[in-house]
Amino acid sequence: MATIQNLYTGNGSTTNYSFSFEYLTSSHVKVSLDGVDTTAFTFANATTISFNTAPTSGQAIRIYRRTPFDSSSSTFFPGSSIKAEDLNSNFDQSLYVIQEATFDTSQSAIDSAAARTSADAANTKADTAISTANTASATATSAESTANTASSDATQAAADAASATKVAALENRK
Repeated sequence: MATIQNLYTGNGSTTNYSFSFEYLTSSHVKVSLDGVDTTAFTFANATTISFNTAPTSGQAIRIYRRTPFDSSSSTFFPGSSIKAEDLNSNFDQSLYVIQEATFDTSQSAIDSAAARTSADAANTKADTAISTANTASATATSAESTANTASSDATQAAADAASATKVAALENRK
């Protein structure tokens, strides 16, 4: 697959980062820091960008190409000369757009697979949580039943004790 991006990690002091992909104009070169596009850079040369301020230590740097596809880079008119440079520019634009679309499609498939893996793991954890909740509910129901039986037994014991007290009192009177 063609290279359309270069990735780096900031160290807090480096401001110049090179890139290895071709582009039609410098406006097609984009930069993001931690996934957020920035324009706080200039070109040190044709293949190196220079940040106005060094990216912080650990900051994700992505230098990438985004070629516009809403219109051709060169337009031809009846009766005018067709220059090889203009033809090549149009073909390069088409090639770059195809490379970027292929990359985006591949990245989407990777992201989708990762999301599916995360969703499956979350589903497994949810199933475990449901099972634990069901077990806790069954245990609580059993504890409630045991408590009700104990309460009933205690009520019966109190009644039996009261009855025995009456019987004992009658026996003592005799």
